[in-house]
Amino acid sequence: MRLALTRTLTLGLVAMALLAAPGCISVLPETEPDTLYRLATADLGEAGPADGAATVVVGRLAAPRGLSGDRIAIQREERIGYMAGAAWLSPAPDLIHTAIVDAFHMVAPAVAPAEITDGVRARFDLDLQLRHFEAVYDNGDGAAPLTRIGIRARLIDRETRELMAAQTFNAQPRASDNRQSAIVDSFSRGTSTVARDLAQWVAREVCSVDEPAEAC
Repeated sequence: MRLALTRTLTLGLVAMALLAAPGCISVLPETEPDTLYRLATADLGEAGPADGAATVVVGRLAAPRGLSGDRIAIQREERIGYMAGAAWLSPAPDLIHTAIVDAFHMVAPAVAPAEITDGVRARFDLDLQLRHFEAVYDNGDGAAPLTRIGIRARLIDRETRELMAAQTFNAQPRASDNRQSAIVDSFSRGTSTVARDLAQWVAREVCSVDEPAEAC
């Protein structure tokens, strides 16, 4: 009985010490929720694929562990951390995927983007890998950071299983200020640039095949 009581008191003291120690992660729920952000996207209006557009299955973005969640990544001196008190509304790869699909509707009418889960017949697969999606404090902690976005794209012919083309798309807009909203805005601008460049590249590649889409 005395042993059990001693063990209980010891565990209680350890728990109190952990909560009191500076720098420890609290095991209690946060009293203030994160501010949630989404990537700004353009109004699609009446945009969409043209008649006879080639169907391209847009794959989900493969991402390294540090960029696969909903935390907003920041980099200081080659070390990756996360913005305090802020998060993406959904995992970052999902938000970027949506931006890429939207870009096809806006700037690539020769392509009809499809999801893997759609189960449609398609000639092409678009394989995507997220390389960078972080705000880089290259001028010190107090200065506006550089936002770095990088996506590696591979276009695969489903009929021949051959790699048609591969290219990396990058953007590095700088935030207008060292504030959460300004940094998120630079993520939106950079993602829009990369998504548009990628969609236009896919359209050019699709239209260069022996039997191009009717919409080319």
